[in-house]
Amino acid sequence: MSNLILKLEHSNIFQQSLEDCKIQKILSSISPSTFIKLLKEADNKVNPRIATVNKITKSIHETLETSPELFWFKSKGILLSTETCELLDRNRVRLTFANTDYEGIMDGGHNTFAIAIFIIEKLFDKKIKSWDDCKDFWSDHYEEIVEKFEENKDKFHFTIPVEILTPNSENGSIEEFYDYISEICSARNNNVQLKETAKGNQVGYYDFLKEKLDLKYDIIWKTGDNGVIKSEDVISLSTLGLIFLKERDKLPSDIKTLNKISIYSQKGKCVDFFNDVMSNSEVSKEDKGKFVLTSKNVMSVLNMTDDILHFFDRLFIEFPNLYHRAAPGKFGRISSVDNKKKGKAPFGTTKNSCDYQYSFGFFYPIICGLTGLMEYDDNKDEVYWKINPKNLDLNRLDLSQYVELIKIVNFDPQKIGKGIVFYNEAESIFQKLNN
Repeated sequence: MSNLILKLEHSNIFQQSLEDCKIQKILSSISPSTFIKLLKEADNKVNPRIATVNKITKSIHETLETSPELFWFKSKGILLSTETCELLDRNRVRLTFANTDYEGIMDGGHNTFAIAIFIIEKLFDKKIKSWDDCKDFWSDHYEEIVEKFEENKDKFHFTIPVEILTPNSENGSIEEFYDYISEICSARNNNVQLKETAKGNQVGYYDFLKEKLDLKYDIIWKTGDNGVIKSEDVISLSTLGLIFLKERDKLPSDIKTLNKISIYSQKGKCVDFFNDVMSNSEVSKEDKGKFVLTSKNVMSVLNMTDDILHFFDRLFIEFPNLYHRAAPGKFGRISSVDNKKKGKAPFGTTKNSCDYQYSFGFFYPIICGLTGLMEYDDNKDEVYWKINPKNLDLNRLDLSQYVELIKIVNFDPQKIGKGIVFYNEAESIFQKLNN
């Protein structure tokens, strides 16, 4: 267990909830030297965002540089959550940060990051641009940071507001802390219009997907995190199976359905739909403020997401060739197609590239047509592939009618991606494979 003793510059008195909530808090402040100790132990994994260098951090730097005496007034400081907070003498507290899902820096990540890189720049004349690099530097050079700070502490004249949330001593307080801390964390971060994906990630909606996909794909689940693939792109495609279930009344009746066109044109609606499914008590159980998926049929369709991503990459690379085979004409001559650039597989499942760079709108209806390859097993309450698209011979797809429709809309990828007639035709293409 990670134990840390912090010296508070103001009071270390607990404030209790007037509404009988079993969580209490301390409102106080810390010095830069105490901040150095705090950052060695505390991380921001509980925070739904990851801080980066931006206008906010630059503004904080300006205050620390030009008017540090005002920082305590201008900043909300740092919000900490800890399962254990023991009051000690001389305004000190002992905290734990062992469970990073619930303990650590809940809010004030930009303040923490800005102060840390300000200290690093002043002591080492080194610029840091990411949170991970900052934490690595802090860990690797901690003793040196402490030593250099003691030699130059006159350069740091500011106080940092700090708020500490922790369970009180009543029975059931630990359980209540776990139940509420994620909700509190999301609410505290709402002042920056936290994306729905970041909120969903915070409460565990995507944990099942992450467990299945994270070893294969570089997905950005957390605002400000490093990665290549946007989580909403993955989540929207994963709703295909959920739509299949909903159309067959295999999801709770109070969940509103989603139009397949949204998977192409309204990814935010897909995220909302996914979150609605995952938050339903018939689909998930809530445990310590996190939603844990329990529905077998939902698990089965989310397990198909990897196959869908593989098929997406294959289709992006091969669609121009399928187009050529379906009808006379050169795909590269379409005005919206860039025939001078090669396109990379968007989900990175293959190193092969496409001869063209072009809009995904040309083939999104075909991706959504994959529901035509899905089958529901009543006995097992699971969905399975009649033919797994990951291994499907693409030459079996008859796109002749689909390409004729493309010509009718004058090769406009937006009209293709948003046209219901293309989605109907795409599903029929896959249904023919089963005959």
